[in-house]
Amino acid sequence: MGEILVSYCGIVCSYCPAYRKKLCSGCDAHADECRYIKCAVARGVKSCLLCPEFPCRLHREGFKWYTEEYGELVWRIYSDVYLSIMKEVAEESAR
Repeated sequence: MGEILVSYCGIVCSYCPAYRKKLCSGCDAHADECRYIKCAVARGVKSCLLCPEFPCRLHREGFKWYTEEYGELVWRIYSDVYLSIMKEVAEESAR
């Protein structure tokens, strides 16, 4: 499998068709715009999934992001179901 590249928000870039086809240039190209990147860097974690606060409000709500390709969108990575499961896991780990 080799090295697996994971984005700050937790997407596995190495498995992403857009990244593999070079249609996405990865996190570095969006470091000034992406709130997930800014937060992870500020907290000193390589990925949101490694943050003790995950899942946080930012992941539950997402954030507005203007892109030239798609206009304004709400960038939100995970479903409510996944976030609910991860919240339970975090609470169980804290006990």
